[in-house]
Amino acid sequence: MFHYSRNAAQTLPVLCCLLVLSTGCGYVGPVLPPSPEIPNSVADLTAVQRGGQLMIAFRTPPRTTDSLPIKNFAAIDLRIGPAVPPPFDFDRWAAGAKPYPVPSPDLGDPQDPQAVSISQTVPAADWAGQRVVIAVRTTAKKGETHYSSWSNRVTLNVIAALTPPAVTAQATAKGVLLSWPATPGAKYRVLRQGPAEPAPVEEGIAEESTYLDASAQFDTPYKYFVVVLVDTAESLPSEATSVTPLDKFPPSVPTAPTALASPSSIEVSWQRNSESDLAGYYVYRSVNGSPFERQGQIVTLPLYSDHAVEAGKLYRYQVTAVDKKNNESEKSAIAEAAF
Repeated sequence: MFHYSRNAAQTLPVLCCLLVLSTGCGYVGPVLPPSPEIPNSVADLTAVQRGGQLMIAFRTPPRTTDSLPIKNFAAIDLRIGPAVPPPFDFDRWAAGAKPYPVPSPDLGDPQDPQAVSISQTVPAADWAGQRVVIAVRTTAKKGETHYSSWSNRVTLNVIAALTPPAVTAQATAKGVLLSWPATPGAKYRVLRQGPAEPAPVEEGIAEESTYLDASAQFDTPYKYFVVVLVDTAESLPSEATSVTPLDKFPPSVPTAPTALASPSSIEVSWQRNSESDLAGYYVYRSVNGSPFERQGQIVTLPLYSDHAVEAGKLYRYQVTAVDKKNNESEKSAIAEAAF
């Protein structure tokens, strides 16, 4: 016979709890150590010497190596130092590199931080004449062991500031011709801003101190800028050079004119011009050595039939090409035929 005692009633809940734990129900696993809060490394560091400044840019990592959101940065460690002999070693480089302070940015929502773009300028005079390496690392928690790995590194040959060139622009039949004084060992970036463009757009790279913009349109205003490039350094853009190319250029002179007599006319023909703005041709005629006179209206095909001819006379012809702005070429070579 079972005797239920008050002590047993007090002990029963404890035994039940032990039984539940022993069977695995409600198991929460081992206690994890706190996160080291080591940020992911910066992977998009860029740097260029522009004029007298080193222009450095990168984006901060939004999360740690264990995927936790970074709520703020305890430090952003940007350094510039002389390039060390290969093989490259970050510790050896960092020991002689100079730190440049970077304020911690506002990361926005602490639960869903986003990468933040950082821009930093450093006087190029600090490193003029040296080959330097630039790198950055971050930490969200104070202490050397909590820094991220170093970013990708950027190597620059720092030189004296390049002078922006003085650019001139001239409209030609083939486009806008730009020219400027040469800089030894340089290439040049050419930028153009049209009337509908909010900012200049790169047109191309010039190997010499001239550049022909063959895509420029007549009667359209443009602004041009040129940047000098030497090794990894570049100048500030030149002052804007404005030009509105006007079409004052006639088509090329028609070639290969011929004149052949037929029973009732003299047929004059020539090679077709290739200009996109061609309007047509004028035909000039001389009879028995008289001065050349223009015949009728403009013709659109490279062919002219002269029916106003008389037997026993010598007819000579010249042709000019005319564009839509009424620019007329020089006269062609002479073609002649006796009727």
